Amino acid sequence: MASALSLLLGLLGARDGTPVSDWDRRNVCYPTAFEHPASVAEVQSIVHASGGRGQIKVIGAGHSFSQCMLTDAPSAIMLNLDKMDAMLAQPTLMRPIVRVEAGMRLHRLNELLHPLGFALENLGAIAEQSVAGATQTSTHGTGRKLGSLSASLVSLTLVLANASTLNVSAAAHPDIFAAAAVGLGALGVVVEAEVRVVPSFKLRRTQMPWDLDALLGELPSLNERYERLQWFWTPNTPNATLLLREPVPPSTPVQSCWPNGDAASAAGPAGVEGRGHAVELDVANETCTDWSYKALCHPSAYDASRALYTEMEYFVPVDEAAALVDDLRDFHAAVAPNLTALCAPPDCSLFAGIRYVAADQNWLSMMYGES
Repeated sequence: MASALSLLLGLLGARDGTPVSDWDRRNVCYPTAFEHPASVAEVQSIVHASGGRGQIKVIGAGHSFSQCMLTDAPSAIMLNLDKMDAMLAQPTLMRPIVRVEAGMRLHRLNELLHPLGFALENLGAIAEQSVAGATQTSTHGTGRKLGSLSASLVSLTLVLANASTLNVSAAAHPDIFAAAAVGLGALGVVVEAEVRVVPSFKLRRTQMPWDLDALLGELPSLNERYERLQWFWTPNTPNATLLLREPVPPSTPVQSCWPNGDAASAAGPAGVEGRGHAVELDVANETCTDWSYKALCHPSAYDASRALYTEMEYFVPVDEAAALVDDLRDFHAAVAPNLTALCAPPDCSLFAGIRYVAADQNWLSMMYGES
């Protein structure tokens, strides 16, 4: 099976007539052209030349399990903005906002912000996405009072269908900003973004096994005590895992969450090889302390080396999470005999996880008005 890295290189290297796939290769499209503009002017030129005669679709890292990033329109053009990855304005203590070109990958932004003494407030486990791709799809980490990455947006610059540019923010064109912050690429090509950042901080990452029923009973108090909490369980078993990330003083010594550095091979967060997110469940009582982006994210080499997997997410109000877990347990029990025939380790494994995200006011966000 091809690695995620080889698939990604093939995807981003696509040209006319070459199929473009989502990350797990279950969906595919055939754009007429695949362009790699290096400037806003080049994006405008491509949009202008199209004359509105076909769909223009932007693709970032390709880390998606849906058809949202693909196209079924005739004469479609796909854009990749990897060549547009410059930091345009550095953050300062007086103005903790970074301005970047939209193709900047999150892992590169982390690396650029850290020497400046800043960090993104929250991140998911994967940092391969572009800034535009992650915000346009409301990518998120976990934290009951922490929003998705799009919640940190201050402004966006769009190239519209008539090839003009428009800067939108809460102050300038607020309705367009509320729609475009999580726009799914439907309201124009995002070419620049301003993102709110915070001073660099460290987190202690602790992972421990729990009995699922016991964990469900203690979740209300645990959620009150810990801001950055998430948990996992293996369907059709009582086995759960609690994952906490707690802030610690900046002077706390680093006990690396990336033991082998970003040049690690197939190793996971604690040097354990695994498939997909399920590697989280293989590490009991793991503890490390590191700068936030390393405590929150896997190293890039780990993400590039993982076997392909398929993922589905449901968003429900936090008060209904326990009821959803009960429903899922009943469903898994009912279909278990069939799953045993279709999905057996080590070639196939099931994994379920719960994260928490604060409500926002971005119209197309999954968390619009509700956490």
